[in-house]
Amino acid sequence: MKRHKIIRPRRAGLALLAVALFSGPALAEEPKESPFVTAAKSLTLSGYAQVLAVEWDHGVDTFSLRRARVGLSGGLLKNLKFKLVVDLVKSPALLDALVEFEPSKIVGLRFGQFLVPFSQESVTPTSELDMVNRSPVVEALSPGRDNTSSGRDIGAVLYGSYAVFDYTVGLLNGAGTNKADTNSHKDWSGRVVFHPLKHVSVGGSLYRGKQDSAPGAPLVRRNKEGLEAAVVIKAFSLKSEYIHAQDDIVSKSGWYVQTGFFAIPTKLQALLRYDSLDLDRSIAGDGTNVISAGINWFILGRTKLQVNYEIHRLQGGGRDKSGLLAQFQAAF
Repeated sequence: MKRHKIIRPRRAGLALLAVALFSGPALAEEPKESPFVTAAKSLTLSGYAQVLAVEWDHGVDTFSLRRARVGLSGGLLKNLKFKLVVDLVKSPALLDALVEFEPSKIVGLRFGQFLVPFSQESVTPTSELDMVNRSPVVEALSPGRDNTSSGRDIGAVLYGSYAVFDYTVGLLNGAGTNKADTNSHKDWSGRVVFHPLKHVSVGGSLYRGKQDSAPGAPLVRRNKEGLEAAVVIKAFSLKSEYIHAQDDIVSKSGWYVQTGFFAIPTKLQALLRYDSLDLDRSIAGDGTNVISAGINWFILGRTKLQVNYEIHRLQGGGRDKSGLLAQFQAAF
């Protein structure tokens, strides 16, 4: 009689273990993508170009390629993202080069080169401005614009939102874009915006810094304060700012108020702005006022045509100049 072999439990267990080891990789889930591969998929390429035509009552009338900017942004890892922006018209020039670590909405850290946290219009991207030109007050008095650095500087800031408040505060070189600090003193800037109602915002900005009046000369003050308010209800908008600046012993100030209305929702907008700027408050009548009227036609997304008429007047009396400006912006 033929005898059947009995597989002992111990040997059976070893056999099952071997099967599990060899079959495991085949039955396991597909491996997850590397976080760097995932980050590459989240990259966003954007850009815009602006062509400007101006005709002044006296002066040079011209067409110009005003800006051509390209940006790349995306997430590197969880809560970590970056942004790079260059302007190809400026040879090219690096505008933004920043990294943000945002573990929560309450607090985040931004470091690199970025817009200085000061003034609602100064931190508004150029492609999203209501008028062809930024307010003369903001251009002349906001940090990062008073030194022709497109509103930017190098440093690190904390930012976040809590309840009805948004805040940004940090340390900066104070020297402008793509430049090392020229002294051992660090400037600091902060901006807080309060949203008491859904369509209303009220805020303030503060800047404290020192700069070299000349190589090797003693440091002088570069202090600025600003107030801002905005109301945006459906098709209607009302915005205003006041800025005071103290550069060494020279006191400067200015304000603007701007209103807008969409005649055709999201398509056709009419705007009116009044600016008053005094670059030396100790001299009477040396300021300038600018009245700007404009129409925006939004073609698709950020692609738009803007037409403005500006009247520049001297506070002492008389017209300085006036002109028609038309700007076409193509964006993706």
